Amino acid sequence: MATRKAWLVAAVALFTPGAALAQLSIEGFYGVERPPSTSFHAAVSGAESAPNLFDSSLQLAGGDVLLNLGGLELGAIADTTFGRHTASQTAIGGLGGVALALAPVQIDLLVEAGGHRYGDFVSDPRIVTASSTDQWFFYVGLRPGIRIQLGDGPFFAGVWGFVRWDVNSKGLPVTVGSARSAGSYDLGGTTIGATLRLGLQI
Repeated sequence: MATRKAWLVAAVALFTPGAALAQLSIEGFYGVERPPSTSFHAAVSGAESAPNLFDSSLQLAGGDVLLNLGGLELGAIADTTFGRHTASQTAIGGLGGVALALAPVQIDLLVEAGGHRYGDFVSDPRIVTASSTDQWFFYVGLRPGIRIQLGDGPFFAGVWGFVRWDVNSKGLPVTVGSARSAGSYDLGGTTIGATLRLGLQI
């Protein structure tokens, strides 16, 4: 009986503070994502050498939901890229990590994993036809971020940085050029990016 009471007290002590400290954040973000590269180093080098970083990058928009349990963060994320004359990319994944609160600033150190979709290949003017309209890969990534509370209200703003690695890659058979010759569209790789973030804490 004493042992059972001890376990009950321990459970209450463990879960009650976490429940009291639980905070839900809902946010949207917008920024840029670099085209996939063969490695993280190649992606960074490509960004550094780009004459016009914004024009040579994909625009990206999305949102995430984060539950903060006393410093432990769990959540979900979805985003998509858009631009003229380029294949689109969409990511849907889960998030996990830690939040370091230094009020009014919070630093988020997260990992992510999920599905990475490449689609709309015929939006690329080089491609006439493609053997598939889309292709999904499993990815893993890192997502550090910082945010600051806006006054005494529930709103916050900040920035995200991220890197994603597709676990595998694939060459998609396509028809290219006015001569309609056979080719291959290489999919998969390492992508990096940065976004502005704006959200609401509940």
